[in-house]
Amino acid sequence: MKFLDVEKYTPIQKSHEAYLKELVEYCKDTPRHPSYHIHSPCGLVNDPNGLAYFGGKYHVFYQWFPFGPEHGMKHWAHVISEDLVKWEWSDQMLIPDQEYEKNGCYSGNSIEADGKLYLYYTANYKTEQGKIPKQAMAVMNSDGTILKSPNNPIIDEQPEGLIGEIRDPFVFEKEGAYWMLLGGGSTDGQARLILYKSTDLENWVYQGNIELTGIDLELGYMYECPSYIEIDGKDVLFLSLMGRTPMGERFHNEFSSVYFIGELNLEDKTFHVESFDEIDKGFDFYAPQAFYGKDRQPMMFAWLGCGAQELPYAKEDMWIHSLTMPRFLTIKEGKLCQEVPENIKNEYAHLDIDSKRIKPEEDTWYINLTDKQISEIQIGDQEDHLSIKIDWAAGHIVADRSTLKHQFSTEYGIQREVSMSEELKNIEIYYDNTFIEIYLNDGKDTMTLRAFPENVEINLI
Repeated sequence: MKFLDVEKYTPIQKSHEAYLKELVEYCKDTPRHPSYHIHSPCGLVNDPNGLAYFGGKYHVFYQWFPFGPEHGMKHWAHVISEDLVKWEWSDQMLIPDQEYEKNGCYSGNSIEADGKLYLYYTANYKTEQGKIPKQAMAVMNSDGTILKSPNNPIIDEQPEGLIGEIRDPFVFEKEGAYWMLLGGGSTDGQARLILYKSTDLENWVYQGNIELTGIDLELGYMYECPSYIEIDGKDVLFLSLMGRTPMGERFHNEFSSVYFIGELNLEDKTFHVESFDEIDKGFDFYAPQAFYGKDRQPMMFAWLGCGAQELPYAKEDMWIHSLTMPRFLTIKEGKLCQEVPENIKNEYAHLDIDSKRIKPEEDTWYINLTDKQISEIQIGDQEDHLSIKIDWAAGHIVADRSTLKHQFSTEYGIQREVSMSEELKNIEIYYDNTFIEIYLNDGKDTMTLRAFPENVEINLI
C-alpha cells in the first residue's frame, strides 16, 4: 500500500478513517505479532496509561502514534479485557483535538471515584520558547463514554524553580485527600518529584517537592512516569530516570526505571527509602505504571521498549513496540517480586526440557529451567541467536545480542546482566514471537527484551 506522509503533530481526524483502516489491514499481514503482549493495530506504542480494574474489566490505555513506527502526536489508545489474556479494542480513547493539548495527550494514570474513572494526563503544549506545562483530566462514565473536563487544563502553572517539563500525573487517595505526583526537573538540573493536593479531583493546590531520604544516589536531571502503590504493607514508588549514569551493572539503558520501597510521609513531603533497585534489567523496559487489579491485587504494566532506538523490521512492518505482560507484584526479603498471572502462563506452549536442542512448534512458548548443568541458552540457530549465559552458584546471568544477524542501534549496547544476592534456583523464559520476558527465582529479578532470530530453536549448552 501507499503510506500517508503526515505531519508529526497530526491528530486522528475523520478524513483519516479509510487510510487507518487500510493501514491496520496491512499491519495484520506482517509477521512477529505477539499473542499475549498488548500492541497497537498500527504505528507506535509507548507508555501504559490510565490502568484500572473498573466495572469488572481491566482497562489499559497506552501512548499511541497511529501513523507510523516513530514518535509523533500521542493519543491514548484503549483496550479492555476480563481475563488479561484476550483484549478488545475500544473506540473510546483520548484524541488531542483541543488547543491546550496541541502537541499530544501525554502520559498519566486513572482513579475510580463516584462510579466513574477519572483519567489524568499531561496536555503537551510546545512553543518556540519551550514547553508550557499543562495537566488535564477526562472522565469515563460507567457506560464507557469518555468526556474531557470543560475546566481543562486543570493545572496550568510552572512553580518557581522548575523547568517547563512537568508531566505524567499519577493520582491516588491517601489520608482523606487526593494527591497527584508529577515528574519534572529543577532549573539547576536536578530531578524533582512534584506534589499537588485536592479534595474534589479537579481543583489542585501545589504542595512542593517530595524528597527521597535515606539514600545517596544520583538520580539524573528529570523524573518521568512517577507511580505509587502499597504492597504488603509497604509504600512503593516507581520513578523513570532521565540522565542517570551507569553504575556497575545498573542503569545501562538510555533511561532506567527504578523502584523504591519505604515510607511515604505526605505531611513532611518525604519518601524514606529502605531499599531500591532497577525494576527490570533487560534492554527494553521503561515507564512502568502500578495499579490495583481485581481484589486489589497490586499489578504493573510497562512499555516493552526504551528510548528512541531503531528496531529491525519496524519501517517495513509499520508498527513497533508493545507493553509487557501484566505482572503481579509482591515484596519478598526487601525486593519487589514480579510474577506472570497463572492464566497467562497456561496459554503458552510449555516446552519439556528433555534434550539439548529443542525446536518449538509454536511462536509463543515457555520454558522453566532448573538444571544447574546448563551454562548457556541460545535462542536461534548457532549462527544467529540470542545468548543467555548462566552462573547458577553466583546468581549471575548475561543476555548477549551480539550474535544476532538483525542488530540494534550500536549505541544501545549488546549486553545486559544481573547479579543476584543469592544463587539461581530457576529461570523462566517467555518467548512471544520476538518479545521476551525472563524471570529469575520466581520474579526476584527480571529481564525484558526483543530479539529477532530468523530460525527459532533452543540450544542448551
